[in-house]
Amino acid sequence: MFRSKLLLIFLLCTTLLIGCATQSSSNQTPPDKPKEINASYVSRPINIPSVVAKEKKMFEEEFAKDGIEFKWHDIPAPSNQLEALASKSLDFSNSLNYVSVILAKASGNDIKVISSYSRFPKGISLVVTPNGSISTIADLKGKKIALQKGTMLHEMLIRALAEVNLTTQDLELVNMDSNAAATAIATGQVDATILPEPLLSKTIATGKVKKLRTAEGLISGLTVIAVRSEFAQTQPELVKRFLKVHKASVDWSKTNLEEAFSITATQNQLDIKGVKNLYPAFNFDISLNDVKSDLQESASFLQKEGMIRPDVDINKLVEDLVDPSYLPTT
Repeated sequence: MFRSKLLLIFLLCTTLLIGCATQSSSNQTPPDKPKEINASYVSRPINIPSVVAKEKKMFEEEFAKDGIEFKWHDIPAPSNQLEALASKSLDFSNSLNYVSVILAKASGNDIKVISSYSRFPKGISLVVTPNGSISTIADLKGKKIALQKGTMLHEMLIRALAEVNLTTQDLELVNMDSNAAATAIATGQVDATILPEPLLSKTIATGKVKKLRTAEGLISGLTVIAVRSEFAQTQPELVKRFLKVHKASVDWSKTNLEEAFSITATQNQLDIKGVKNLYPAFNFDISLNDVKSDLQESASFLQKEGMIRPDVDINKLVEDLVDPSYLPTT
């Protein structure tokens, strides 16, 4: 009898616990939507989709439907964007170069690549002073070259040097951003640099530099859209809507190309003819086709060059980094 009572009490308690657990689970509510969404704004080289989206207030209008304030932040430097993502002051990063993304992920910055932004290998070139002392990549040996380390420009240089059995140890590498590097080569402080458009055309127009080698065949020139992993996990629908709006800005630009050119020229303080001339060098397809393979190839190369720790599993890194599940289905 005593055992029967104990068994009955046990079964009753178990039933109550299961019922409470089920009720608790059914009562769980999704995380509250944020009061604001923060995204980086990068208008250069000629980031037509972002320029158009900002001008037309596409993101602002979309998220205002839920009472969410959308804020653009003018942060062109990749390192600053990544710091902002890590500190949670930025949710989305637009036009982030792929090398910076790989190195950030390898260093523990928890981010996701959710879309391509652009590819423009034709819009990047290694340039030198036109005094005749450098006519081939091999002639860079012993010379001073300026560029921003840890970027696609850095990888381009390493790959170009490797073709002639040289490394960065065979020259003097000065770390500076592209604007500073363009000034440095124009004033004779360095012998070479690697510049992206539209800075490339602007600097060549001075007559103080000449092209030596474009990025074609060396790097993809890929930039991506990245998001904080935590934001993506807690607000997946907002991430999908973000990409839907971005795609809308790409589609609008294609349909209204002349107006898109005009808006971009004004924003970037360029002649509209210059924007039209540069446009064919850029591909704004948002798909992630070939992105994983591109990132794996680059990450393996960077690891071989000592820029990523040897104990990092490259395949796992890239698999965890790229997430196509947020892309628009139509």
